[in-house]
Amino acid sequence: MTLDLDELTAEWDCPPGELRGRVVIGRDGQELLQLRVDLGVMQMFTEGRPDGERYHGLPSARAYIEHELCVGNEGLGAAEWQELERELLQLNYRRMAFAAVADTALEAGQEQDARRHIERAVRDIEDCLAGLELMKQQNPKPEEYPLLEPTLVFDRSRLAAQLHIVEGRFEESIEQSEAGAESLDKLLTELGYDEEQRTDDPGVRYLRGLGKQLRREYGIARTLHEQLLEAIENEDFEGAAEIRDELRKRQRHLPCLDEPAAE
Repeated sequence: MTLDLDELTAEWDCPPGELRGRVVIGRDGQELLQLRVDLGVMQMFTEGRPDGERYHGLPSARAYIEHELCVGNEGLGAAEWQELERELLQLNYRRMAFAAVADTALEAGQEQDARRHIERAVRDIEDCLAGLELMKQQNPKPEEYPLLEPTLVFDRSRLAAQLHIVEGRFEESIEQSEAGAESLDKLLTELGYDEEQRTDDPGVRYLRGLGKQLRREYGIARTLHEQLLEAIENEDFEGAAEIRDELRKRQRHLPCLDEPAAE
């Protein structure tokens, strides 16, 4: 038996500055997620905490801290907050791994798998953002979180827009991209970015550019929601009713992630 990681990574290249992910089955038959980094591999569980552990009997450090705060325990020590910070770091790595696996699935034309992994990545982003909000209760200074929060807000919108594209919901993808750009711009404003910095921010530019690109590619000058707002502003209530009917029809025909796509 050798402990050399080269045997594990020999046929799994990872160019400098990039990440690779894959899902494997462990010895116990459980699904595991691996993240290939420049000098090795990180392995995580796909559900619950990435390290597979519980914290004081609860699913996560965040769940434990929320419970303690709810019952009025204001005496949480540094150890609990440090554990939450470690948990957020693990979740952030896992969302990157899920995003990488989703990209690989899309390249292979495996849309069902891509959708599942995008959903998981977005779930971890939401958990990270909730954890950051909790940490702000302990230390409300925004400068303590200068990079992670904007990155998460950007990636949440990017992945949600990507999911809509996979599902053929191009109008929703446009709206998600543009709304995401506005949310990111607002957050950067709160973090002290000036207008020029926000305009030049790569995340804001990407999301706005994606919305414009989708409008061009699919010939969508105005989405149904935009048409609905315009009809209401013009007091065209009959037209607004027709648009609402169309929106309801689309909602009924959304694909279900728990069911296989039709062949």
